[in-house]
Amino acid sequence: MAHWSSPALSRSWLGTIVVLYALILAYAIVIVGQLVLGVLPGLVLIVIYLFWRLVVAIEAIADAQQRMAGYDDEGNGE
Repeated sequence: MAHWSSPALSRSWLGTIVVLYALILAYAIVIVGQLVLGVLPGLVLIVIYLFWRLVVAIEAIADAQQRMAGYDDEGNGE
């Protein structure tokens, strides 16, 4: 693996997501009148974020295992 993924969102992405979610929530409450339509996209975003964090953690574990295997292959592991 050449590059490690950043575990945190950039401020611009986070700001964009917050603004879009606030607009969706306002639309769901004011125009449609159903809170569930506003909460559901938030839950979807949270699930996607947690899945992304899981993938980043698995990448870090795989990278560490590859480095340890390379270290052992060089004969330095004894």
